[in-house]
Amino acid sequence: MGTRARHEYEKENMRKLILESATKIIIEEGYDNLSMRKIADAIDYSPTTIYIYYKDKAQIVGDISRQIYEKIVFNIKKVLEENKGISIDNQLELTFREFIISITNNSEMGKAIIRSGTSAIFGPEEGAESPEENGIAILQTLLLKGQQQSMLRKLDNNVSWMLITALLGFAMNAIENQLYLGANWPELVSVYTKMLMNGLLTGEGDEM
Repeated sequence: MGTRARHEYEKENMRKLILESATKIIIEEGYDNLSMRKIADAIDYSPTTIYIYYKDKAQIVGDISRQIYEKIVFNIKKVLEENKGISIDNQLELTFREFIISITNNSEMGKAIIRSGTSAIFGPEEGAESPEENGIAILQTLLLKGQQQSMLRKLDNNVSWMLITALLGFAMNAIENQLYLGANWPELVSVYTKMLMNGLLTGEGDEM
């Protein structure tokens, strides 16, 4: 490993340590009790070191949010690539399911965001990704294809955000109430995603 590569690896490892420590503190003590000094003490570094990577604790929570977002997008793209031959409605349902599972599989980070009480949004920094990597764009593309195939009803332009809000709310509630640990969790996810799909599918009397 070259000097530059090793330096980047060390920086990434430090960020990971900071985020893991911050997540633990938020969950155990609350966001108000999170401080750069507490994080530094937990990982045996000085607060000055923490400030090299983050300007404040809000930025730390934002990075936790960004990491979950990137996992969501990666997992959704992977499952869609593996199932590109199936119908659009089934692709959408898989997308909804993967969104929920990706969050609950990172439940500690999810808890930290819930308990931070901030307005953190699951998304990248502005301009940080290309359109084809954008989660909203992926969802909008599927919805548009579904409408073009007359599989989905005519939808408002804001439906993508409404769906993400609904999925996010369900996943966060599942984390906070530990529903994702229950034996019937897969069934709950299936029921919820099918309910969302039923609201999108073309029904009798819909305008084509």
